[in-house]
Amino acid sequence: MSEATTRAAIKTILDSVTDVGKTYNRTRWAVTFDAILNFFKTGIGGKEQIRGWDMELTSFEQAPRTLQGHTRTYIYIIRGRLATNDAEATELTMAALAESVVNALDQSSTFGYSVARTFPKQSAPAQLTTFEYRMFGDTLCHYVEITQAAVEMVSAV
Repeated sequence: MSEATTRAAIKTILDSVTDVGKTYNRTRWAVTFDAILNFFKTGIGGKEQIRGWDMELTSFEQAPRTLQGHTRTYIYIIRGRLATNDAEATELTMAALAESVVNALDQSSTFGYSVARTFPKQSAPAQLTTFEYRMFGDTLCHYVEITQAAVEMVSAV
């Protein structure tokens, strides 16, 4: 599975999570705050809000070659943002969304432990590494980072 296929698989998994918001298979950026915010504005429950996810490949490492080939481990950071609203207890909403994303990654046939067709069982479960408040443009948001490793077996040539 190539890096592009891995990235597409992560986006498909994100899209499977109920009320996850907008999702992107790359980092979204723009020159103005309004343009950036528009990438993540969506309607959930009849209300427009900032709720969305993007991702980036942060690195990949390769193990030494064997007769069968070698492994390549891709490391992705998946970032989620949700506008804060104390009256709606959005911290709890974001915690539930983050857990749902982690569960979806862990239970998928691509990254989960139950099926090893695509990746060897060395693919580690997803990790929630950051859960905090951050400004996103001019909006205070709950911000999470989830790290997902994906191990690919690269055949010997």
